[in-house]
Amino acid sequence: MKTSAKNDKRSMVTDHMVLIGFGLAAIYWLLDSFLSLFLSYDNFLEKMTGLDLTNVWGRVIVLCLFVIFGSHAQFTMNERRKSARRMEREAATRERFRRLLSPDLAELVVNGDLSVQQGGESRVATVMFADIRGFTRHSRDADADTILRMLNDYYEVVVEIVFRHEGTVDKFIGDGIMVIWGAPLAHDDDPQRAARAALDIQRALEAFNFDRAAAGKPPIQVGIGINTGPVVAGYLGSSRTMSYSVIGDAVNQASRLCAGAAPGEILVSEYTHHLIKDHFATRPRGDVRVKGMEQAIKAYNVVGDNAYRHRV
Repeated sequence: MKTSAKNDKRSMVTDHMVLIGFGLAAIYWLLDSFLSLFLSYDNFLEKMTGLDLTNVWGRVIVLCLFVIFGSHAQFTMNERRKSARRMEREAATRERFRRLLSPDLAELVVNGDLSVQQGGESRVATVMFADIRGFTRHSRDADADTILRMLNDYYEVVVEIVFRHEGTVDKFIGDGIMVIWGAPLAHDDDPQRAARAALDIQRALEAFNFDRAAAGKPPIQVGIGINTGPVVAGYLGSSRTMSYSVIGDAVNQASRLCAGAAPGEILVSEYTHHLIKDHFATRPRGDVRVKGMEQAIKAYNVVGDNAYRHRV
């Protein structure tokens, strides 16, 4: 409130700089006239009104200078105020989107090169869920502060990989994370990006667990589920707080696949497998049955990246 009051006062000053310029010129004119009275009593009316051409022209010039100064100062200060407000809005927008998008994508949104629709829009997206296995046991064996530090360290690794593959972090769900490819920015190879990110996460956890073992801590194992399909993307929430997300059956199936994945496994749906099978080594996993779904999901386990294997 105090900041708002200060800004209002500053706005009143800058919005009336021309009038202030006229006022300063008028004050100068009156002071000059009164001083002239004290210096000389000759021709009182001429001294008072400044009708003498030599005085009039000088005062007109001074008046013009004050008006020019006022106009320029008002324009400059208003532009600076507008620029400061714009920068504050951009900084807030950039900070909000950097929590969800990779830095490059967040910059595109802030610059207006990438639009994020306020309403819902239908898209085809690839959704990935990653969940820590045995998290309840971890929680039971450690204090809350240790658990939070472990989760934050783990998410630092995961989010860095997600952003590297230009995915969008939808939400953190305790010990799980939901990531989207295809919204708000779509690529032709979104399913491949999701699969590569999943493989990179499992590889990165090997190094992560090596450091944990050296510190006498138990390893973290993750199950991952990926599915591709139609979703509705947009802002969800109330008028007070909103977040960008996707909903739909494709999201639910990705969550079910994650629930059915064993530690270290990456399960993809049949349709996602169809889209990535030429680029990745996979194995049939059979039908995955999970609680809450009558129909089983045909799944495949992603075990390697063909492009990576060829480079080696």
